Formats: sequence, structure tokens, C-alpha cells
Amino acid sequence: MNIIASAPGKLVLLGEYAVLEGAPAISMAVNRRAKARIAPRAGAVSEAYAPDVLDARVPFTLGANGLPDWSAAAGDAAKLGLVDEVLRGLADEQLGPDAAQAFGLSLDTSEFFDVAAADRPKLGLGSSAALTVALASGLAARAGHAAETADRDAWLTRLLGLHRKFQGGHGSGVDVATSLVGGVIAYQLFDGGQRPQARALAWPGTLHKRFVWSGCSASTPKFLSILRAWRATHEAEYTRRMNGLHETATAAVEALASADAAAFLDCARRYAGDLRALGDASGVSIYSAEHLAIAELAQRQAGVVYKPCGAGGGDVGVLFATDPDRLAALDAPLAAAGFSCVALTVDPSGLQLEFMESNEA
Repeated sequence: MNIIASAPGKLVLLGEYAVLEGAPAISMAVNRRAKARIAPRAGAVSEAYAPDVLDARVPFTLGANGLPDWSAAAGDAAKLGLVDEVLRGLADEQLGPDAAQAFGLSLDTSEFFDVAAADRPKLGLGSSAALTVALASGLAARAGHAAETADRDAWLTRLLGLHRKFQGGHGSGVDVATSLVGGVIAYQLFDGGQRPQARALAWPGTLHKRFVWSGCSASTPKFLSILRAWRATHEAEYTRRMNGLHETATAAVEALASADAAAFLDCARRYAGDLRALGDASGVSIYSAEHLAIAELAQRQAGVVYKPCGAGGGDVGVLFATDPDRLAALDAPLAAAGFSCVALTVDPSGLQLEFMESNEA
């Protein structure tokens, strides 16, 4: 059986940072997908092929306990840390593939890069989360556990655990949830961050958005580390600022639920300002020079709100408006300043699994 699993990337539209403290985040699955192809393979040695990080095919075996052995791969296995973590996590929960049946993995995250640029920077669309969802779900299905992947809430909790281990125990999981569910969601953590919850949101037809590539990639783990260090010496201020962001994010979710585009735009404007203030206070460059330049251009168009998506510092930002013509009017000034809009649309599908008969690789 040949399995092709795919999951979309994401953009956090509002609620970043505060989602770590239990606030709701609004996130959108985008039309860029990570793909994992799992095919049967003759012999006892499995193989992983990930051309976005490695030119060579990497051999490995699974022990009787389901844990991977990369000893035959020399130094190449270090670049397949996510694959290793997923295989180990599934083995721990007895959901992994049968060690006696070798298989070939082919992993594709090429849609998450800016292929027009010479250095192919990542766009910041959550490639590791999307690949975790696709790979873990495909492997679990191969092992006969498709029913577990179909229980969305329970599977989300398991996937969040897998991805957090890969990230060193950090992260809200909003990217994992968006990749699994698809569409536009409100995501929130309960029980001290241990119970994730995602619910679908309808996007009002009167609320328009456009995405702008800042021209550089950013490191979310680095920013979170700086924020944690600042919090340690500014707990009261951290709490006050997070409470304000929490309140605005909650109001933004309510605005979308009631299809109130004007109210959402007000929330986005307030959240953007508070996010910038958080960055200034903590030393986290959420609003990098590029984001500041884009925001300045957006301010020249009445009724337009701009903010970074997710951790900021680079990657992609979003323009909101109730008048699409005001967004279109920014195309020329943005291009003149060296910025480009990225054609990203909502992917409603979330995780997809395809099963096909095929010969062994």
C-alpha cells in the first residue's frame, strides 16, 4: 500500500504570543502543503528522502521496539531530526510502523520556500508542523491506526506532544492544529497548556486580507527565548501586557463569529499596537525594520491595518481592510519599496490521506 499524506502550512492572523498564556489565536491554513509519501520497500532497510534538506537518500532500520537506528546513515541523519522524533514518538505510543516491513519515505516541503529568491528562504508558514502532521498521520495509517488519526481532538493532542518534543518542549501548537484541521480556526490551550482546542471560524466576505513577504526569515524559538528571559525580571509587566492581548484576541474571535468586519479591524489595529509595544519593552524585534517599513506604507491608506503574522521579525505580514481597493492601492508602493505580496489563500482541507496500491520500491 502506497500512502500519500499532506497537510497545509499556516499563518497566525491574530493572537500570537498571547496564545502561549491561554488566549485564543486566529490562524489560517494556507495553500502550501507538506507531503509525505510512504511506499513499501523490499528488504530489511528503510529509506528516507528529503531533498529540501539532503541530496542523498538516508538508510535506517527499525528495532523490534519500533525505534529508528540511523547508524548506517553517517552524519546525514542529523538533518532528519523531525523524522526521528516522529518515529520515536509513535513507537512510544505503539502507533508506529511494523519493524519487519521496510518502507521508503519521500518528504516534500518545497512549497514553504521562496523559490524566486537565490537563497530560497523559508516563508515562515510552519513547515515543521505541517510535516509532523502529514508524516505522523501517514505512518500511523500504515500501521493500521487510521481510526486514531480520524479522532481529531485526541490526535491533535498526540501531534502537539510530538512537535513540542522536536521544539524542545516549547510552542503553543497553533501551527499543528491549523495543519490538521484546515480552514480558519480559533485555537486555545486549556489545563495549563496540556489540552488544545480548535474550532472552525467563518471568514466574513466583507473583510479582506493580503499577505506581504518581508524579504527575510525569522526564528520563532529565538524570539520566545528572549521573551522568557525578559519575563523572568518583568513578571508584572509581562502579565499586564499579556492580559491586554488576551482581551483583544477574545474580542477579535467574537467579531469573526458575528461576521462583524469593522469590529475585527478595530481589534487588529489594537492588537498590532500592543504587539509592537510588547516587542519594544521586551527587546524582541517583533516589528523588524522591514515590518516597520510596511506598516508605515499601510498607514498612508485609510482603513488599512498591518501586522506581522506569528512571531514577527521577518517572514510574512498581513494587511486587513474592509475595502479591497485600498489593499490593491498598496501594491505599487510596496513593490517600489522592495516588498512583494504572496498569493496565499485559505486551504479548507487540513490533513489529507490517500491510499493507493503499488509495487514495492
